[in-house]
Amino acid sequence: MPEPSSSVTVSAETRARLLPGDLDRRRALFALLVCVVALPASWLLFSQLERLWPEIVRLEGLGFLAAATLLGGVMAIGPLAAALGFLIAVWFGVRSVYSARSLATPLLDRVIVGAGLLVWFMPALAAIAQAVRALTTGRIHFVRPPRDYLLATDPIAFWQGVGFWLIIAGLAGFLAWRYWQPKLFPAHDAAPEA
Repeated sequence: MPEPSSSVTVSAETRARLLPGDLDRRRALFALLVCVVALPASWLLFSQLERLWPEIVRLEGLGFLAAATLLGGVMAIGPLAAALGFLIAVWFGVRSVYSARSLATPLLDRVIVGAGLLVWFMPALAAIAQAVRALTTGRIHFVRPPRDYLLATDPIAFWQGVGFWLIIAGLAGFLAWRYWQPKLFPAHDAAPEA
């Protein structure tokens, strides 16, 4: 049986010595790198689509099939990789803040927690924004099925729509709060000892 190379052994030893927060910070950095690479690459691909597609259409047979499949796959995977990379970076970044690390970084920790709070509460904020926009314009719009409810002509449906967005905001905000409460207020969650 061949002996493992020294570089593999060193890498395994280094990983074993890493504290959980350091390992999470590395994972977050890798995921952020994926996002930073995938986002401009996707934007470049979509911006050049009008030039690329006529070139692909000129191909025939297997060449067309391969090029069209590759283009479609990259168009589907690129934005998804950017979005998932960002979310995973925030997730592991937040975990790294609340785990043991070898180096304290208070300013970076605040930035990571701020980004995490924004990401976790964004669905609730978006739902509140829909309700506020409906109240200011007197019109609420739903995409599926496509409907517009006006306060002046259909007040019951309008207020039901506003209520729907407020319920969604409450649910999303509650779930985000349940995640963040023990992290932001650890002493509050400690059960009193009898």
